[in-house]
Amino acid sequence: MSVYQVQDFAFSYPFSTRQINLSGNFVIEAGECILLQGASGAGKSTLLAALKGLIPHLIAGDLTGQINFHNRAITDLNEQDLLKIGYLQQNPDSQLICPDVYSELAFGLENQGYSAELIQAKISLIANKFALTPLLTLKVSSLSGGEKQKINLLAILLLEPEVLLLDEPTAFLDPQSACQIMQIIGEYIQDKTVIIIEHNLHYLQELVTRGLYIDEDGKIIPQALDEINWLQQLPEQACKHQASATQELLLELKQLNYAYPEKQLFSNVNLQVRRGEVISLLGKNGAGKSTLLKLIAELIPSQQMIYWHQQDIATLKPIQLWEQISLLWQNPETHFLFNSVAEEVGKQGKILAEFNLSHQALQNPFTLSEGQKRRLSLAIALSQHPQLILLDEPSFGQDYANKIRLIEYINALALTGVSFIMVSHDLNFVNALSQKVYELRAGELVSC
Repeated sequence: MSVYQVQDFAFSYPFSTRQINLSGNFVIEAGECILLQGASGAGKSTLLAALKGLIPHLIAGDLTGQINFHNRAITDLNEQDLLKIGYLQQNPDSQLICPDVYSELAFGLENQGYSAELIQAKISLIANKFALTPLLTLKVSSLSGGEKQKINLLAILLLEPEVLLLDEPTAFLDPQSACQIMQIIGEYIQDKTVIIIEHNLHYLQELVTRGLYIDEDGKIIPQALDEINWLQQLPEQACKHQASATQELLLELKQLNYAYPEKQLFSNVNLQVRRGEVISLLGKNGAGKSTLLKLIAELIPSQQMIYWHQQDIATLKPIQLWEQISLLWQNPETHFLFNSVAEEVGKQGKILAEFNLSHQALQNPFTLSEGQKRRLSLAIALSQHPQLILLDEPSFGQDYANKIRLIEYINALALTGVSFIMVSHDLNFVNALSQKVYELRAGELVSC
């Protein structure tokens, strides 16, 4: 039995030059697990939004072509029909609506009319299965990006939808959590239909039944399992710049301690960063990696021992520090201030070309794909010519070609003396680029 029938889907975003034109027809049968691939900006996420019915019900624009769900036009479905379709978005923050975790998980069930007792039982069961019970009493704002993504997925699974649309579900997850999530999804999809966008393909090989690929011309091409490149190994940079002990010391952390009201994050963290170094930080979701970057950038008030050019950052005005240190936020939209991509980087055409954004120069930044938004936020950070760049999940949403371009660009800047501290769960990306790798483990920074 067919679940979806799609024919020549095209969509133009309002107040934007962005257009998605996909040619070709495809049918998705009940019980299939489809891997949807294509270059960054090809229209994968837009297609998922249309399959969920967000286009055109919530996202206005010019829609042509045909999408049928159980032989009914997606445009004719009501809210109750669309609840059969679960949709995990790429950006965890875009899906969260409640102040605390328990309320977030309960929200959809409350709208379905479940009793408080049954809601509590269902949440307890799934939280135990995901080992997330300690998060239930926390504020959503205190969660890491990976923890937020887990909560979003749990909220969807609690509603038991017939179809699951997943847009980069492992992007913010540490390897252990990603394997756990895929195991849970594997159990869930035994009698469900799944369409998944994912760049970390090694997690999916046991789940996917076939693939669909969107080529550079927008043509939708069927893929058999043996046509999918499951292990896309990034080439390690042969000319990695190794900073020596005699090179200038930019940043030093001395016995850094930090705690939230509900838990201790760091204890006695020490780190030195020299000019031209590329350093990566690994760790489980919630270990405090993003918080450490914010402390270094003086975005969180602290009396800790953090030194910039051997001067305590507490004695520096924030504007002095921010002229020399740039932070790439986990949510790229945090960086956007202007109405066009070109304005965001001061109309520096060269840097747009280097990040494969020249064709989007006149586009509104908020209408870019998530992968393009990530590249633009990095271009904004680099356009300020800082000495140290703090990167929070820089490879998120990037296809293989754009990851290669990003690695080459970071390596070239390191050779000129720019330093990087990078938080990432993408071990391929980390190994291809980093000179030093540390893990935040039980509050301590351990060399890998």
